[in-house]
Amino acid sequence: MTATALTERLTVAKREYFNHNPLPAPATRGLGGNVMAQLVEQCCPRIPAGAGFVIEYLDAHAGTWQFSADQGATWRLIRTDLINRPGNVGLALDAEVRLRLLPAAGLRPAKIRMVCHRVPRSLGLANGCYLPYATEEREGCSCTLRLELSLAAINGAPPSVRTSRPRNKRAAAQRAAPMTSHHSSI
Repeated sequence: MTATALTERLTVAKREYFNHNPLPAPATRGLGGNVMAQLVEQCCPRIPAGAGFVIEYLDAHAGTWQFSADQGATWRLIRTDLINRPGNVGLALDAEVRLRLLPAAGLRPAKIRMVCHRVPRSLGLANGCYLPYATEEREGCSCTLRLELSLAAINGAPPSVRTSRPRNKRAAAQRAAPMTSHHSSI
């Protein structure tokens, strides 16, 4: 077998392998999420801060929702199929839990809907659990909040990265070299 034929055969085999075994999706850098209390404060600044929130509805068509209880070190999938169906089951989250949305492929929704209510006491071990909630007769300011948020508000702005300007090595070398004049005599 010639080298060209072998190379061609390997290229075809590699293409077939990657067609059946695609590479994993790149990591979602810059999507650090935003704290639940901050999301609610952006839309409803007059609502007093609570110890936590119960999410009643998330816009499932916008993409995949995740939350992190450890400042973004690990992310857990939010089951929108559980909280969006009838039956009053919501996701209980502490106020400092981060929430993020990984947009569906090709989608950049302008406004994303979220419905939640405030919980005045700490959730404790119930943080991150799906729990039934009362639709009426809640304590104090635990009214239902309907939020419309942008993708940037949910995910937060990625941290700015300072990059150095590319430098012209020749110009730097010329500046560093001592200024000497070369005179030639004939």
